[in-house]
Amino acid sequence: MNIIPAIFFPGILGVIIFAVAFFKYPRWAIAGLIIAKPIIDLTWDYYMILNITLLKIYVGIFVILGIVVIIRRRVEILQCPINPTWLIFIALNFASIFIISDNIFINKLGFFLRILNGFVALILFASLFDSKKDKKFVLSIFIVAGIFPILLWLIPVLLGNLIFSQDELRRIIGPYHSFSNFKIYAMQTLICCLAFLAVDSKRESETNGVEDRWHHKVSSFLKNSVSLKSVILYLMIIISIIMVYKCYTKSGLVVLGIWFFLWFLLRKKYVLSALIPVVAAAILFINPFAREIRNIFLKETDYIIYNRGEKEELLRGRIGVWENMLNNFQSFGVINKFFGADKSSEPLDNDFLRILWDNGFVGFIVYLILMSQTGYLVIRQYARNKDPVVLLAILVLVMLVLESVGLYASFYPSHQWFTWGMIGFALCSGYAKEAQA
Repeated sequence: MNIIPAIFFPGILGVIIFAVAFFKYPRWAIAGLIIAKPIIDLTWDYYMILNITLLKIYVGIFVILGIVVIIRRRVEILQCPINPTWLIFIALNFASIFIISDNIFINKLGFFLRILNGFVALILFASLFDSKKDKKFVLSIFIVAGIFPILLWLIPVLLGNLIFSQDELRRIIGPYHSFSNFKIYAMQTLICCLAFLAVDSKRESETNGVEDRWHHKVSSFLKNSVSLKSVILYLMIIISIIMVYKCYTKSGLVVLGIWFFLWFLLRKKYVLSALIPVVAAAILFINPFAREIRNIFLKETDYIIYNRGEKEELLRGRIGVWENMLNNFQSFGVINKFFGADKSSEPLDNDFLRILWDNGFVGFIVYLILMSQTGYLVIRQYARNKDPVVLLAILVLVMLVLESVGLYASFYPSHQWFTWGMIGFALCSGYAKEAQA
């Protein structure tokens, strides 16, 4: 056991408080964990025991205690339409991990808890939070969680004391393991701030015209504080956009453009939606943006436009890795092709190919069905109620799909809690409340 007092004792104390609070105040325990997650991430290179980090302990406790809470509360998990598909996917993962794989048990358990993480977040957010009453509360959780990484990124930028990655793009990583920490926190802060402002605006418009004199006085009294809140949220949006851009990732830039385009389009702000591709095209010709974006897509543009370089080097060498993986997959036996092989050890950086490798054709098809079913249901839900939080769920699903092309999105707790937590809250909370009633 590796004991560094400044990390070990606060970490263990936090684990105990979180575990106790989870049973009595599960909503606040989940909120506390999500808000503390950016701080916990700073301990990425500290191993409590063997290869187990503090983050792995928190995630394991979240999954295990989450299941206990779900059982104790007798949550009707089949009420939400996507949950049966989720359960099939979990069952296939259980078979491939504990039956087909010959990995050691501790590694098997780690893989399985990662898969369960998203499903448990989906159920807990659906059953513990009310999609009508708790919109601002849930959005505030992720907004507050974004304050620490924003300050952690912004203060060194202002002071000129930066820690960069070792690659040619020199991305800001700070004390984190990777620049991707800043990217996911900036993206969740950005979209939650937009949704919070939209929910605020929608509620004000719904109450407009029905205020009595007392309500009018209260509204006038709160006007300055509301304005200050809006300024802070817009400021966080601007900083978050800059953070995502400065991560210099293809997926981040693409997701950012698609998010704003869909946000304005689906909220019927057609002029602003039409401006997004115009602004994006203009940026390509304005330095330093043009130079930086050219560097990000250098190998891809050289290969596609000028026929220079090797195809295997595209997407930072991922194309070559993916082709090699698919060639190896072809050599598997029938059972492994259909139900999965041993857990992939190569850094495939592609969640879809990882699922194909780990779960075979059957698991891959089930996962595609889960994604398609979820997409259809959240789009249908938004068409019915035009709820900004449901629109947020659509956008985080878009992010999950696009991010999964370039990394293991389903292995990152932040991705799982945010994506499936918000989908559970926006889509399944109504079903859960009907079942409890």
